[in-house]
Amino acid sequence: MTDITTDARHRVRIGAAQIHLQNVRLREDVILDEVHLEGEDVALESPPGPDRPGTIATGETRVRVVVLEQNINLLLANNIPPDAPVRGLRIAVLSGKLKITGNFIKSVLSLPFTVEATPKIENGIYVTYDFHSAKVGIGLPGAVVDVIQNIINERLALDMTKSPIPIWLDEIRCEPGRISVIGKTRITWPPLSPGPFPAGKG
Repeated sequence: MTDITTDARHRVRIGAAQIHLQNVRLREDVILDEVHLEGEDVALESPPGPDRPGTIATGETRVRVVVLEQNINLLLANNIPPDAPVRGLRIAVLSGKLKITGNFIKSVLSLPFTVEATPKIENGIYVTYDFHSAKVGIGLPGAVVDVIQNIINERLALDMTKSPIPIWLDEIRCEPGRISVIGKTRITWPPLSPGPFPAGKG
């Protein structure tokens, strides 16, 4: 049973808490289908004055975020500039990998392509995409693969140092139709240094 205590400073302390959120819209093109938080030592403090907000702080909190394929493609469609050399990009989430299809445009040439990529975590704070295979006819030129990889990593990479809540990433899973990201955080709200999330647009 969860312990809830109060003290003379109008602070409520909760021994453990779980929060489950759905359809969290961070931006018009950034929708998290599920957010699950499970943490301990939650402190709620009433505002110290009428013009100041109350605060929330937690101890280590486990985080799991799920984004469905349709919302990954929404983010992709809104973050590829119209003059990019790739058009019609679509991502299908498979078991353990992403399949990316589209057309590479060079002058009057339109070259359909399919590439496979695996999300990877760097230093617990960055998510980038590793392109380990590509195919179109007898093979996609390496220079074209590099262009596609650079565009995807510029527009869809996550930089958690710019998140309003610091999150350490432990695992990212590709499952049919969705991506799950698992990590941990210590929540302070209002945030101390708010920033954009994710890093793709702008």
